[in-house]
Amino acid sequence: MPTPKENPQRWYIVMVFCMALGCFAFAAGPHIGYSTEAAHAVGLLIGSWGPVMGIMGLRAELTKKE
Repeated sequence: MPTPKENPQRWYIVMVFCMALGCFAFAAGPHIGYSTEAAHAVGLLIGSWGPVMGIMGLRAELTKKE
C-alpha cells in the first residue's frame, strides 16, 4: 500500500489548491482589509508552492513506474 507521499494524485490536488488559494489571496486580499502590497506578496508566496507540489507529483509518478 503506497504512502500518501507516494501518491501523485494527492500532490496534484495540493498543487491546484495552492494555486487557487494564491489567486484568492492575490485578488480578494485588498477587499477583505489587507493592504494591496501585503495581499500580493502573500498570493505570490502561496502560488509559488504550486509548481513545487507539481514536481513532487511527477517524482511520485516516476518512482511508481520503477
